[in-house]
Amino acid sequence: MMKYLYSPLIALTLASTWATAAPSEIDPKAVHEITKRVADWQIKTFPEHLKYRALSTRMQEAVQKKKEDPNYKMNGYVRSSTSKNWHDLAWHNGALYAGMNQWRKVVKDPKYIEWLKMIGKRNDWKLHKRPYHADDHTVGQFYLALYEETKDLAMLKPTEEHFDWILANPKTGSLTWTKDKSSDAHHRWGWCDALFMAPPVWARLAKVTGEPKYLDFMHQEYMATYDLLWDKDEHLFWRDSSYFEQREANGEKIFWARGNGWVFGGLALMIPDLPKDWEHRAFYIQTYKEMAAKIKTLQREDGTWSMGLLGGVEGYPIKETSGTSFFTFGLAWGVNQGILDKEEYLPVITKGWNALTQCVQPDGLLGYVQPVGAAPGDSFPDKSEVYGVGAFLAAGAEVYRLSGGK
Repeated sequence: MMKYLYSPLIALTLASTWATAAPSEIDPKAVHEITKRVADWQIKTFPEHLKYRALSTRMQEAVQKKKEDPNYKMNGYVRSSTSKNWHDLAWHNGALYAGMNQWRKVVKDPKYIEWLKMIGKRNDWKLHKRPYHADDHTVGQFYLALYEETKDLAMLKPTEEHFDWILANPKTGSLTWTKDKSSDAHHRWGWCDALFMAPPVWARLAKVTGEPKYLDFMHQEYMATYDLLWDKDEHLFWRDSSYFEQREANGEKIFWARGNGWVFGGLALMIPDLPKDWEHRAFYIQTYKEMAAKIKTLQREDGTWSMGLLGGVEGYPIKETSGTSFFTFGLAWGVNQGILDKEEYLPVITKGWNALTQCVQPDGLLGYVQPVGAAPGDSFPDKSEVYGVGAFLAAGAEVYRLSGGK
């Protein structure tokens, strides 16, 4: 049995500086101010967001090897990740746009919708490069949200045509994770993050076109992932099948916070687009409620969630904001929709939101966002990431509504 051992950087120093986030009444004006500050900072710095990025341990190691040996060849993803901004259409930014789309619905400030339209127009409203990969479908979420309001076919047609091609050429292989990528795990939804990236796009496409074929496909593929990665005992998702036998330093199973945050946030984005009379709608609401109940029990005293959800503060003394933002967003959405009991969940949401606000710097930079990865890792107070900002903006939008903001 493999052991997952976590060695946090500067953990003890950072842990000693934490302030405990105590529950208190949330002021909607304060929520508006800090969420706007983060949104405006991200738009301002978007052209150079590479400079605010922290590198994962794997990428740091690759950079060091390159310094030691100029002939060392980093793989293409690592090379581009350490030297360029993320592509407009990459999943990292797709998650940012999803959160920005939630925020612009609250504030009704045209600058946010105009910024999203600018991104869409300069990319001809296309999805990203890999035809099957869920990550490269993420941007379709905000395309279709804008189409639903504007009825501009340019926002719809590329995604519709792309998904029609997938329906005509489906992949049906195994979702089992393999190092050599010989299975269809990457062509289908073989990792839990994918449940944020693609299903909300398929569900929204079904809604705006009235075509049930997209919803049928989404449910078929979602169930394949659920059957493989859902842990019936813990009510959490494994990141992928390669983690089944790995364990935290304390012997517990490894359930990545952001990975489960992807799923939980994805459900909050997708459920509103599911038809009220659809026979499978109850499954998604039940899965959401089971996750919410579990997530509530795992919140730390400081209001955040450990990067490895069952690893505890001992295993993960550094706080992290991307997973915490997704959980806060998802829980606040559930209360706003009447799916979760307000009295039961409001203290959790309040602690989570207060903890997040402590991680925002005066200029609007959201710190402590774990770098790109597939498992628990490190985070840094002065480093951010676009997908973490997207999750924070979504959380801010729902907490604003929850606190009585108009």
